[in-house]
Amino acid sequence: MKRRDFLRIGGMGMCGVGALDLIRAHAAPGFSPKAKQMIVCWLGGGPPHLDMFDMKPETSEEYRGIFQPIDTRVPGLQVGELLPEMAKRADKYTVIRSVTTMNKPGDHAQAPLYWLTGNPRLTTGSDEFPMYGSVVNKLRPGPGDLPTFVVLDEIDVHTHNALSRNFLGSAHSPFVMQPLKDKDAVTKMLTPQLELPAFARNADLLKLLDNRLRKDDSQDELITGLDQHQQTAFNLLRSPKLRQALDLSKESPESLERFTRNKPSKARYPIGDPLHFLLARRLIEAGVPIVHFNLGYWDWHGENFVAGKQQIPMFDAGLAALLDDLDERGLLDSTIVLALGEMGRKPKIDKPQETNAGRDHWDYAQFVIAAGGGFNRGCVVGGTDKLGEQVVDKFYKVESFGRTLYHLLGIDPDTIVQTPSNRPVKLIAEDAPIIKEAIS
Repeated sequence: MKRRDFLRIGGMGMCGVGALDLIRAHAAPGFSPKAKQMIVCWLGGGPPHLDMFDMKPETSEEYRGIFQPIDTRVPGLQVGELLPEMAKRADKYTVIRSVTTMNKPGDHAQAPLYWLTGNPRLTTGSDEFPMYGSVVNKLRPGPGDLPTFVVLDEIDVHTHNALSRNFLGSAHSPFVMQPLKDKDAVTKMLTPQLELPAFARNADLLKLLDNRLRKDDSQDELITGLDQHQQTAFNLLRSPKLRQALDLSKESPESLERFTRNKPSKARYPIGDPLHFLLARRLIEAGVPIVHFNLGYWDWHGENFVAGKQQIPMFDAGLAALLDDLDERGLLDSTIVLALGEMGRKPKIDKPQETNAGRDHWDYAQFVIAAGGGFNRGCVVGGTDKLGEQVVDKFYKVESFGRTLYHLLGIDPDTIVQTPSNRPVKLIAEDAPIIKEAIS
């Protein structure tokens, strides 16, 4: 790497995080959390709750849709017919039906910021509250040879790049890994956002990267002359643990098939990559505390049931395989697994008799799947009315959801942090109760 390229990249902002600040961060002592790690599967766009985890089979056709309910291992809980694997594993997770942003109208930009920080936040003009992973990065960072907060592919879905900013500073921003889009692998790996190859080419690129970095490190006096903190930041790029976690050639064909079996060859909307479930499990095994990824596009205003037949089965297989793997390895009890989007979909179907029937935005009801890390197994919290339009039982604000996560992670949500203007604020500004029905 040429000297001017190093200066252009900047030693303080490599790989999508302020690497030097990340290394200098200190853990807050004294925590004994139930959850040591967390995976967030973000369903950007708003998955349809009436077609997945909040079925209303007794309603009219213009509400219930075409998908039939099926029984699960939890008595009284039914899910949509496109979720047979999650039905078999309903005793591993909690369904929360009573937390919602209550935004009006549905706002793709504001709602993710709310859900992923636990505080109402605008894309501009309000406090830039950090994501949960950024807070863990500041207060309880992970092993020095691994990033604390990893994002696979993209983080700002509908949020106008707002999630990449937070008032804790770039030192606690996520370590973003994106698919490689050209052949210049080494250069891409050293840009501010760490970019990874397509998964099918992981093994070859990781070998190339390792050989190239070792050669460059031995020859470039700029790199060899860095202080200890800077050298440690470079080591994150070539951490054996990180390389091994990203090397999917270590997985058997049978393992890969379990995660990808329902991935459609062609789809109406972007579907994401189900291998993110597998990669998240491997990163958790390696010791990464927080992993976040977005799975496709769920904003189906039209063709709701066409898109659902493509997207929901892939989600079903991937999440079920992830829960199985974590449970079998003894990691589920210490790892929170979340699956949610920023909103639900409107219960009343637009054009129900037509092939392009769809559901619009709906902020008044949705679902959250929460497993592991202190969340109850085989539990349903709250409920909606007979049409699935409004919460009528055990309503909680998103602040309660955020406080519950911090509670399980062993972080006090009333911890005072400073904004850039030196104004003290709490991690969760509002004093909301935790969702006690959802946790053990």
